[in-house]
Amino acid sequence: MIDYPHVTQIVQAAGLSNYSGVPENIMEAARNRGDVGHKTCELYDLENLDMNSVDERISPYLQAYIKFLKDFDLKFTKDEIEKQLVSKMGFVGTPDRISKAKGLAIDIKLTHSLLPVLAIQLAGYQILAEESGIRIKKRVGVQLKGDATYLIQEYKSLSDKNIFLSCLNIYNWKKEHRLLDKVVDI
Repeated sequence: MIDYPHVTQIVQAAGLSNYSGVPENIMEAARNRGDVGHKTCELYDLENLDMNSVDERISPYLQAYIKFLKDFDLKFTKDEIEKQLVSKMGFVGTPDRISKAKGLAIDIKLTHSLLPVLAIQLAGYQILAEESGIRIKKRVGVQLKGDATYLIQEYKSLSDKNIFLSCLNIYNWKKEHRLLDKVVDI
């Protein structure tokens, strides 16, 4: 099997996201919260969540997610939840949610903000979905907050796909020249 880069690796290799200045303990806590929060939301979507088992630290994020689903009348099938997609252009991605019925590509964040780079990440997911025959009308970031509320951001720029493809070209160039793990001062 060919080892294709993931959408987030591609964007990071192009320099659009860089968390090197964030202390490792904070990154680890954010990763853990994100992993547990994503799994909790997935189990909720699959109607396989014991609500009594939800960690009290994750509960407000889940409540925000439930409000989001209700406000936008969304339900997801198993194949719309964190399904890895493969591009003929040689990359993979795992969108958090794809609503086939509503044409939505959704990325869920349990963070303090929705960073601008999310637009480019979602454009990569849109390319993957559309190559799989799924029409995407909207790309949306959903920030689940610790106070049981949420914020949404729709990304509309038509240039986002081109920017993602530029990132893919940069990634491939760096890979060809073995520069993905090297820092070079010039």
